[in-house]
Amino acid sequence: MLSFWGVHMQHEVSALYSRAFAVCVWLCAACGASDGKTVRVPPAEDAGEPDASAQEPGLPPGCVDVEVEGDEVVEHLDDFTARFELGDPYARTLMLFGGMVVPKANTPTRAYIFGLDKMDAQMMAMRFPDFYLCSSVGGQEAASYIQVYDIVPATCKIYQQLAAAFRVYNQNAAAGGDRTSVRLEGMPLTVKSVTVNATGQDVSDQVSDQQFHLITGVQQLTGESLLNFGTTD
Repeated sequence: MLSFWGVHMQHEVSALYSRAFAVCVWLCAACGASDGKTVRVPPAEDAGEPDASAQEPGLPPGCVDVEVEGDEVVEHLDDFTARFELGDPYARTLMLFGGMVVPKANTPTRAYIFGLDKMDAQMMAMRFPDFYLCSSVGGQEAASYIQVYDIVPATCKIYQQLAAAFRVYNQNAAAGGDRTSVRLEGMPLTVKSVTVNATGQDVSDQVSDQQFHLITGVQQLTGESLLNFGTTD
């Protein structure tokens, strides 16, 4: 049996590993350590700088072919085709608490974001000024507001912009600087099917616990103070 990681007969283990690893990235590195220092996040995959040729044949590593057809999104992976239904468009600003791109060939999720919505972050800061430290009471409460975004980038440029934002996040975390925040434009996705190209078998149960989003725009807001996001969204 094929899996999204191309591991024969081990799709359950592979899927659990991916989610567990992403959670570990956030728990181990997204928040400040108990001594007030910040633990460094392992560098996200480097997708390079945005390239105007990213839409042309011969996609850069990590990029996949994504089509939007009416209210349907079709994602073409090496061995699978994923189909999603589009939800309502949104624009929102998130404080990053972790993230990474996923350049593997058969993963519908091309990137993860662990994000705290701007309004939730401002609310937490009023109650717990040190909420960004995991060891604080506020940090423990903030964890319940952090959401995971399983991202399908609309274009390779979006994928590369996300990778760049994660690199800056890592650098700021290592230096103890401001949180990186991003403004996302996109739409939630509902999985319709994930089929094996060779057989037509639907294996969408493998991604039933994931919250997919089609991202069509990314604005990095690094350099702003912790809660001055520089946007009204």
